[in-house]
Amino acid sequence: MSLVERSGPVLTGRQAWTLVWVLAAALVAWLFIAVWPAWLDAVLISKKAFINSLFNGVTLAGLYFLVASGFTLVFGLMRNVNLAHGSLYLLGAYLGYEVTEATGVWLLGVAAGFAALAVVGLLMQVFVFRRLEGDELRQTLVTLGIAIVAADLMLAIWTGVTYQIGVPAWLDGAIKLPIIAAVRSNGTVVMMTYPLYRLVVFAAAIVIGVGLWLMISGTRVGMMIRAGVDDRSMLSASGINVHAVFAIVFAVGAGLAGFAGVVGGSALSLAPGEDVRYLLASLVVVIVGGMGSITGAAIGALLVGLAEQIGLVYLPTYGIVLTFIIMVVTLAMRPQGIMGTARIAAAPVLTLDRPNQVSAVPAHFGPAHIAVAAALIIYPLLASDFFVTQIGAYSLIWGLLALSMMLLAGYGGMVSLAQITIAGVAAYTVAIFGTNNMNIYGFGWPFWVVAPFAVLLAAVASTIIGAISVRTEGIYTIMITLAIAAAFFYFTQQNYALFNGHSGFAGIPAPNFWGINWRDPLPFYYLCLFVAAAAYAGVLYCSRSTFGLALQAIRDNGRRARAIGFDVIDHKIIAYFYSGVVAGLAGVLLVWFNGRVSPGTVDVGQAINVLVIAVIGGLRHPIGPFLGALFVVLIQTFAIDIVGAERYNTLIGLLFLAIVFISPDGLLGLWGKLKPLLAQQSVLPGVPGEAELRAKS
Repeated sequence: MSLVERSGPVLTGRQAWTLVWVLAAALVAWLFIAVWPAWLDAVLISKKAFINSLFNGVTLAGLYFLVASGFTLVFGLMRNVNLAHGSLYLLGAYLGYEVTEATGVWLLGVAAGFAALAVVGLLMQVFVFRRLEGDELRQTLVTLGIAIVAADLMLAIWTGVTYQIGVPAWLDGAIKLPIIAAVRSNGTVVMMTYPLYRLVVFAAAIVIGVGLWLMISGTRVGMMIRAGVDDRSMLSASGINVHAVFAIVFAVGAGLAGFAGVVGGSALSLAPGEDVRYLLASLVVVIVGGMGSITGAAIGALLVGLAEQIGLVYLPTYGIVLTFIIMVVTLAMRPQGIMGTARIAAAPVLTLDRPNQVSAVPAHFGPAHIAVAAALIIYPLLASDFFVTQIGAYSLIWGLLALSMMLLAGYGGMVSLAQITIAGVAAYTVAIFGTNNMNIYGFGWPFWVVAPFAVLLAAVASTIIGAISVRTEGIYTIMITLAIAAAFFYFTQQNYALFNGHSGFAGIPAPNFWGINWRDPLPFYYLCLFVAAAAYAGVLYCSRSTFGLALQAIRDNGRRARAIGFDVIDHKIIAYFYSGVVAGLAGVLLVWFNGRVSPGTVDVGQAINVLVIAVIGGLRHPIGPFLGALFVVLIQTFAIDIVGAERYNTLIGLLFLAIVFISPDGLLGLWGKLKPLLAQQSVLPGVPGEAELRAKS
């Protein structure tokens, strides 16, 4: 036996990583301090542009961390799903603006933003989250309704004007940094200057981040929070008021959102829509960094901030895509996030549909179905053109979109907010490969080629989204698909080479064959009705097929389904493909209905509308989405005359909240509750045996 001697020292893994970090730090120091050679200036535009983008990214990351830290505290640690977090940010900013303007003292505005939103957060925890403990879907839906109402009320109070919170004189101006920005032709060195306020924001983010980390990991309060998340009953049995602890933590998280609103409103600006922007930023930050990890939130914020600002300089059209790529890569490598811990598989977020529940709609084809079908067929013969298209056809299209969500949520337990994105893929495909009057693309393919091609691309896009999303569960799926929908919206808005940016495409005609213009009211209604009926029958058949039953088994208990041999991931991805076909059909009909497609067609508000429609109608049966669509379209059409167009969102938000609280199963669930009562009341007075029937009932 021979012995092989080592020829030299070998680095351990830890030493190798240390060496890598030292070399990286040395490279960064050289980039900041040294005078760049001409070739490097040419590659990176200029040293000043590169260094500015880095500083802007780091300071923006500080602001994102301030917003996301409250979200991480509330959701990552307490498992409270608060999609109104962006509204808390904007409300805190507006209140801070009012106090600053009234007193002239910026610090009072900061304190007011924190304190007022801490009180709001306390009220939300007591009156909303305490009543919905453990029900993530209802928490999501309720806070979504709160966000809709809050956004509309803030628009009513502060209008659509853009505000700027004045920065105090002692924080205004710029300071000179020991960094060489450029060298003049005469050899004079130009040092870099940077706004003082942005550096202060970054410093504040560091201080708050360290404080939160110390509180959670090294204090008795942090210990109680972590223990309460793991086992609330045991913590309560030890004599600690769990509700009080959680209320205080929620108040701190909401207060941090208000604080970030004032700070961000001073650095940037305040306007309607900023709530959605910072909510999405918070979602991406916590997804990338890892739920419940303050360190992970800091890393996620840094990656997102740098990607956004560097992309703005070097890839202005695709800057938002960089953020999306970071999220996808992170999920592919670590579904729990960079610093997140592996999550225990929990019960599906959707608890609305369970096998032991009685369906609100008969399972077999009967007289009720015949009556509904006859009414839908006769309806356009009795109604005006307005009711045929703007009510009938429009409701069927949005019902198709909600049906694609119901297929995933009702049978698979996967609530996806990317359905409008998938429909948008189909709509843009029709505009690009079909005909439009924008003189951009418009290859002129016939409808019988472009429509199936658009549906196929939509299904492929849905499959890709599914492949990304199925690595997560429950509320994580909601957040990831919402982030994907936002990324697609911003991409279409910024990209002119393919999507024609803000303008989109117009002049997109509906088919014209057999001597019929299928955009005319009567033909278009029957076209929508035929597609909707086919999709409804297909989804209903799918639910009773072997695949559908397996998907429902996976929804109820994925671990058990995997143990008996089902491929859980493949089944979920196939469900996304089927839902993509339905959403693609809706996208084709929608672009024929509107005659145009633009980023407004696929914005985040439209993604939320699909969820609102699906939930209002009910996620327990394929007919629910169509009921919800009809209800929302009628409200949207006629309630404007009562409340005005400006307050429509408040009305629909309040109705949405009422339905979620009263009947989590939507209109179908409400009908399921009322049906036995109506049957009991149908017993006529004086009928023999009435008393006995009442006694038995």
